[in-house]
Amino acid sequence: MKIFFKLFVSVVLILCIALSTFGYLLIINAFQNNIQMEVSQTLEQFELIKFSIKSNVSTLYSGNEIALSNVINNALNRNIYTNLISIYSGNKEKITSSFPENIDITENLEKVESSNLVYEIKKIDDKYILITSGYLKEDKEPIYLIIGKDITEIIIKYEQMKKTYMFIYYFISLVSMLVILILTLLIITPIKKVNDLAKRIANGDYKSRIKITSNDELGELGKSFNTMTEAIEKSFEQIKQSSIQKEEFVANFAHELKTPLTSIIGYADMICSKNLTQEQSKESAQYIWNEGMRLESLSQKLMNLIMLNCQNFVFEKVQITEIFQDITQTIRPILDKNNIILNNNIDKSNILLEYDLFKTLILNIIDNSRKANATKIFITGKKNLENYEIIISDNGCGIPEKDLNRITEAFFIVDKSRAQKQYSAGIGLALVDKIIKLHKGTLRFESELEKGTKVIITL
Repeated sequence: MKIFFKLFVSVVLILCIALSTFGYLLIINAFQNNIQMEVSQTLEQFELIKFSIKSNVSTLYSGNEIALSNVINNALNRNIYTNLISIYSGNKEKITSSFPENIDITENLEKVESSNLVYEIKKIDDKYILITSGYLKEDKEPIYLIIGKDITEIIIKYEQMKKTYMFIYYFISLVSMLVILILTLLIITPIKKVNDLAKRIANGDYKSRIKITSNDELGELGKSFNTMTEAIEKSFEQIKQSSIQKEEFVANFAHELKTPLTSIIGYADMICSKNLTQEQSKESAQYIWNEGMRLESLSQKLMNLIMLNCQNFVFEKVQITEIFQDITQTIRPILDKNNIILNNNIDKSNILLEYDLFKTLILNIIDNSRKANATKIFITGKKNLENYEIIISDNGCGIPEKDLNRITEAFFIVDKSRAQKQYSAGIGLALVDKIIKLHKGTLRFESELEKGTKVIITL
C-alpha cells in the first residue's frame, strides 16, 4: 500500500472513530441525565403516592370500587406527573390498576424488596412509560405499588439527537475527508517529486532539480535533495574527468614508450642487418643511448609518481636554508654545464617537511627552468605570520596562458619537440603537484611567453 493511502486512510479512520465515540458518549450522557432527572422526580412522587395510599390501606381491601377509585384519584391528584398507578397485594394479586389490561407490569415484582425500587422503560402503544415498582410493608398485608410516567418526549428527543448527530457526523466526515485529501496530497506531492527525481538520477539524469515551493520541512527536504544531486553531479563529472585523464594517461604512456622503443629497435636492427661504417655505427649507438636515457627517465618518474600514492611518509622539522644548500650542490654541475646562473635568497625557518620529497619537488622545478632554456633562475624564501612562501622564477621561454591550468597533468607537454630532445615525458610537474598536496601546501604558476615563468609555493 502506498504511503498516500496509508496516511489518508489512517487519518480518516482516527477522525471517524473520534467523532463517533464523542457523539455516542455525548448523546448517551444527555439521555441518561434526562432519565435520571425523571427517576428523581418519580421517586419524589412515589413517596407522595405511598403516603396517600398508606392512609387508606383499609379501603384497599374493602372491595368497594368507588372507595378504591377515590383512593387512586386522590393519589393521582397529588402527582401532576404520574397518570398510571397499579396496586397489588402481597401475593401479587391486582387490587386496582389504571394501566392498560394488555400490559404485563408484574414481571419486576420478584425483584422488588422493601429497601429499594425497580425501574424499567416499557413501550405501551405509541408511548414510552417509565415504570417504577415499589414495596409497601403494612401490618395487615404488604402492598406492591407500581406507578408509570410518560417519557415519550424524552425518547423522541433522544432519537432526534441521534438523527441530528448522524447528519452532522456524515457532513463533518465528508468535509474532513476532502480537507485530509488535500493536505495529504500537499504532503505527498513533494515526496513523490523527490522519488521521481531519484529515479531520474538513477537513470543518469543529473541535471534535474526539485522546484521548491515551501519553507517547511518538506521544502528543506527538497533543498537537501537538490544539494545532494548537485554533489552527485559534481562527483560524477569528477569521475568522468578522472576517467578521461586516465585514458589520456594510458594513451600518452603508450605513445611515450612506443616512440623511443621504435627508434631503439630500428637502429639496433640497422646495426645488426647492415654493414655500417664506424661513424654510422657510433651514430646509431648514440641514438639508442639517447632513447634509452629517455626511457630510464620516464620509468623513474613514473615510479616516483606511483610510489607517492602507496607510502606513508615521515615529516620532520627541517631548517629550510640547509635543504636549499643541499639542492644547490646537487644541481650545480648541470647548471654549470648549461651556463645557468642560480641565485638564492632564503629566510631561515624550520618547516615540517619530508626531506627527500621536498628536494625532488624543487629539483623538478629547477630542471623545468633548464628545459625552458632559462639562463637565470632566482629562488626566494619568505617567512610570513602563518606560512612560508617560496618563489622560483626564471627567464625561460614561458608557458602559454591557455596551458597553465593543465601543466600539472601527467604526460601533458607544452612543447613536444623540445621535450623529446630533453627526454621529457610531462611527468615532472605532476609529481611536484602530488608532493605539494602531501605537504598540505599550494602551488601556483605565473608565466608570460618569452619572458619567463614564476612558481609560487606556499607551505
